[in-house]
Amino acid sequence: MIDYTQSLLFKNITSHEIERMLKCSMAAQKQIESGETIFGQDDKPVFIYLLLEGQVIITKYLPSGRRDILMTAAPGDVFGEVFFFAKEEYYWYDAVAVKKSKVLMLPYSFVYGFCASACEHHKQLIHNLLDIQSQCNLEMMKKLHIVTGTTLKQKVGLWMNERLNEKNEVKLDMTREELADYLGVTRPSLSRTLTQMQEDGIVSIHGKLIKVTDIELFEELFEE
Repeated sequence: MIDYTQSLLFKNITSHEIERMLKCSMAAQKQIESGETIFGQDDKPVFIYLLLEGQVIITKYLPSGRRDILMTAAPGDVFGEVFFFAKEEYYWYDAVAVKKSKVLMLPYSFVYGFCASACEHHKQLIHNLLDIQSQCNLEMMKKLHIVTGTTLKQKVGLWMNERLNEKNEVKLDMTREELADYLGVTRPSLSRTLTQMQEDGIVSIHGKLIKVTDIELFEELFEE
C-alpha cells in the first residue's frame, strides 16, 4: 500500500496533518474485488477516490454498447475528482477495478466544507486537486491526439510514443482488449496491426513488452 505522503493528493502535507484530515473528514478505506464497479455513470458524486492498491479503469459506455476506456488509475492516482470543480450531478463515467484493489474514499462534503479554522493543509489539499485536474486534462488531450491518428498503425505508434522508456520499450499496463477499447478499435484489429508491425520489423513483442526495433520505420508511421 502506498504512503499517503507520496501521493500528489497530499503533496506538501505532513503525516500528522493527513491523519487529522482523515479523521475530520471521516474518510474510509474500502476493499474492491476485481471486476467490481466502484461507481457508475449514473451515480451522484459523493467521494474523491485515492487508489491505494490494484488497478482501476475509467470507462464510458456508448449507446451502441461499446466500451470507451478513458484512462487507467494506478496506486497513488486520484479519480472521481473531475466533478469536484464541474458541479455535475452525476459522475458521467464508470470506475471499475480490473484487479483486487483498495481505495481511500474522501467525502466531497469535507473538501468543500472549510471550517472556521480554514487550516492551511486544507487549502493545500484544494491546490493539489487543481494540479491533479490539470494532469487529468492533459491526459485527455493526449488521448484525443492518439485516437485521431489516420490509421490504426499510427494510433498504436502515437500511443507507444507517449510511453517509450529510454530503451525504446513499452510495458503494457492493460490487456489487449482494454487497449483496443482505449484506442476505439476492435481487439482482432489491434492484434492484426501489432502482428503486422512485428512482421514489418518495426517492433518486437514479448508478452506485455513491446520494443521498437527500427526507429526509422517507427517514425515513418507518423507520416502516413
